[in-house]
Amino acid sequence: MSKRKAAHKEQQRQRWQEQRRARKTIRHNTAANQEKHRQDWQPLQPDEFGMVADRRIMPRDEEERRQALETEVGQPLPGRDAEQAWHDIAAESPFPLGVVIEVSRGLCRVMVGQERLLCDIRGALIAEGTGLVNVVAVGDRVLVRPLEAGHGLVETVLARRSGLVRPDPLYSHLKQIIAANVDQLLIVASWREPHLWLLMIDEYLIAAARNHLQAVICINKMDLAEDPAGVRTLLQPYEALGYPVLLTSVPAGLGLAGLHQALCGRTTVLAGLSGVGKSSLLMAIDPQLDLRTRTISRKFSEGRHTTTQAVMLPLSAGGYVVDTPGIREMGLAGLTPPDLLDHYPDIAALAARCRFSDCTHDHEPGCAVKAAAARHQLPAWRLENYQRLLAQMC
Repeated sequence: MSKRKAAHKEQQRQRWQEQRRARKTIRHNTAANQEKHRQDWQPLQPDEFGMVADRRIMPRDEEERRQALETEVGQPLPGRDAEQAWHDIAAESPFPLGVVIEVSRGLCRVMVGQERLLCDIRGALIAEGTGLVNVVAVGDRVLVRPLEAGHGLVETVLARRSGLVRPDPLYSHLKQIIAANVDQLLIVASWREPHLWLLMIDEYLIAAARNHLQAVICINKMDLAEDPAGVRTLLQPYEALGYPVLLTSVPAGLGLAGLHQALCGRTTVLAGLSGVGKSSLLMAIDPQLDLRTRTISRKFSEGRHTTTQAVMLPLSAGGYVVDTPGIREMGLAGLTPPDLLDHYPDIAALAARCRFSDCTHDHEPGCAVKAAAARHQLPAWRLENYQRLLAQMC
């Protein structure tokens, strides 16, 4: 490098350092002036380099409000009647109470009375400190500031009474809330087309139990079953464990009244493979349902083909159903092998009589579980499902 180029480069470096010192001075003076003339603003002290903290200066009450949101959003509503608590809060607020029925990135749809509002989410509502990656979920009760026709702004997310959560796919130490304020999980499978998958049902049951939700099992397309009595016998272990089992068929009109009764007045999350007939069942019990889920674009335009997290649909007889994709994988995430046995109480009762306390019920001698399966006291598929799930965790 020539002396001329070196001298030029040194001049540029000195000029850059002078500009940086000037910017520090401006930021320092700005913070000092705001602290001096606005006593209600949160003071920001410069560090040893003359730099103030890299955050927005805000009033003290705003700082406290954000900190409260960081700790409260996503927390369950303890020891109170949730519905009454939500209405009490709304009665003291200038903003109406709404229910989030659809969520996309940075936007959501909210039912406020009989009106659907497409809403932005206030930037102060952050999930930081809650252990969650999303601040708003389908089923949340929120306070909404109405804006222009059909649009609004979510001002507050009220405390939840329950939620369906799973570990976040990207950040395993955080959780993603899929649906809030739900009562039960309806597991829909079909006897044929696609074939009944009992292992999938077990995974959904584990997910429901870990989220403290009631689980209901619905086996659809029973008109394709050659031996309906055999289907009931196959599923008897679930009924013995206290799970309601519904056998349904839309063409035959089988079990629809029982399904309607199970859903009415409750908020239910649907779980099941594509093609098992979830939409057909919902339309059969409530023909007024609008199953054409409208999606949200970033510019408030309608009709874009964007993927949403979940969609909540109101039932005409009361209650909601939540259709959400891709929740099967949440059943085992974070579960340890010792915990798995708790979700198989029929096997756990037999395991107490095994010769070895750490028996895996696979190859060990003196296994009471394998002996019970050999005597047909325990369905072979129950033990097989348990071993498959155990192998996934090992």
